[in-house]
Amino acid sequence: MTAEGCDYLIVGAGPAGCVLANRLSEDPANQVILLEAGPRDWHPFIHIPATCLFLQHDRRFNWMYMSEPEPGLDGRRIKYSQGKVLGGSSSINGMLHVRGQPAEYDRWADEGCTGWRYADVLPYFKRSESFQGGEDAYRGRSGPLGVSRQDNPHPLTLAFVEAAASLGFPVNEDMNGPRREGVALFQQNRRGRFRANPAQTYLRQARKRRNLRIISESLCRDVEFEQGRACAVRYLQRGQERRIVVRREVVISAGTIGSPAILQRSGIGAAERLQALGIPVVRDAPAVGQNLQDHFLVRVAHRVQGIATLNERTRGLTAAWEAMNFAVKGRGLLTAGAGAAALFFKATPDSAWVDAQLSFAPGSFAAPGELEKEPGMTVGAWPSYPASRGAVHIRSADPCEPPEIRPNYLSDEADQRNLVAALRMARRLLDSPALARWSHGETIPGSQVESDDEILAFAREKGISGLHLVGTCAMGDGPDSVVDARLRVRGVQGLRVVDASVMPACPSGNSHAPTVMIGEKAADMILQRQ
Repeated sequence: MTAEGCDYLIVGAGPAGCVLANRLSEDPANQVILLEAGPRDWHPFIHIPATCLFLQHDRRFNWMYMSEPEPGLDGRRIKYSQGKVLGGSSSINGMLHVRGQPAEYDRWADEGCTGWRYADVLPYFKRSESFQGGEDAYRGRSGPLGVSRQDNPHPLTLAFVEAAASLGFPVNEDMNGPRREGVALFQQNRRGRFRANPAQTYLRQARKRRNLRIISESLCRDVEFEQGRACAVRYLQRGQERRIVVRREVVISAGTIGSPAILQRSGIGAAERLQALGIPVVRDAPAVGQNLQDHFLVRVAHRVQGIATLNERTRGLTAAWEAMNFAVKGRGLLTAGAGAAALFFKATPDSAWVDAQLSFAPGSFAAPGELEKEPGMTVGAWPSYPASRGAVHIRSADPCEPPEIRPNYLSDEADQRNLVAALRMARRLLDSPALARWSHGETIPGSQVESDDEILAFAREKGISGLHLVGTCAMGDGPDSVVDARLRVRGVQGLRVVDASVMPACPSGNSHAPTVMIGEKAADMILQRQ
């Protein structure tokens, strides 16, 4: 076993890890190592926005996790596309940039996350981004992360916006501004024609620094402790075990599934579970791996007539033309992310929050990541704030063995009610005049599914992960929190967790933008600038 050393070691080159690698290495006196289990982001499909669909089943860049059989989904196992590459999931995701509602960050602070009120985190959202629409009180223009408006929305996307407006919803010009409720076009992490994720922005800026070392294709085994302080990290590289001595801090940024697994392998978790696996207990912390949350996504689809959708435009001569348009002009289908427009609304009249989301795409799916051959359009629906809670636990001390994932989707009746309400709203939109003129009928779930019980049964049979997993190393000030409000792991020293796993609750939207914000704020905490 070989050893080396650094001041700061970051485990995981996902969105937060890339941000930290940049910010911590800005001071040339800091020796920083970024450790990533996956390869470099060399594949062209990572950088061409629309081709991310082809990486959803590629084990070279994807952990391809599977849940345990889900009791609430008739025993089905759910697939999780999670990035295993520089950039993490931001290298294979749909590039959608959604911050969430200001009030939800205020709720984090009210529930014990001191310093995480929206007024506290807004400067970090702004610092992170270079928004195509320019700078104002809510948006940033000089940050690394490219955020673009859609250049040429599909006519069906504009029809979705028209349909929502016809039902009385306001049209929101900026879903990442002060107001959230209403219909809006998605913004994308794109600069020019290419994906602009943290690996291509934050990390690219930092790669030439002599005080930053990036070690890829290296799987973290565990963190070592000396007198209660994190002092080293062991990892596997090409079958050989190596060790890095850390002088200041270890930062775990391995994601909502990976981070609790590393803590548990390192002896931080429920003592009874760890002892049963033969892992010496460093700290009895039953909350590690608990509080797993995710958006449970269910789609409604229509066959389309009279206009070309993404389905046909990705095949044959049309696909060749799209490739040429992308290469020559940097325009067209290949610059598009996974979703086109969204509606944020209250699932029920008595909802205190905007608590449901619909996501529109001018295409339809035969399976996750696979477009149908026939023309179609889709509205995905989910409750924004799931009440169901799951868990992630390791099966052994072997880092190569995937952990046990139990999301417990739809285990709470509130999630069931809100999902049915969201799916009914999706149907109303697709049946409205603006979209109905393009429709040749509903294909999923079909007219035979009508009652609440039938809709819920369909959701149990066909629903999938929204891939917005959070919460397994939740921050807070109580005994059920894994990290404190400065993201320090409780009960030990020199160890933090910085990624989506620290979010105490799901944001109302995609989790990428909040994760980047967390990385920015954590960097100031680590460097004691805050």
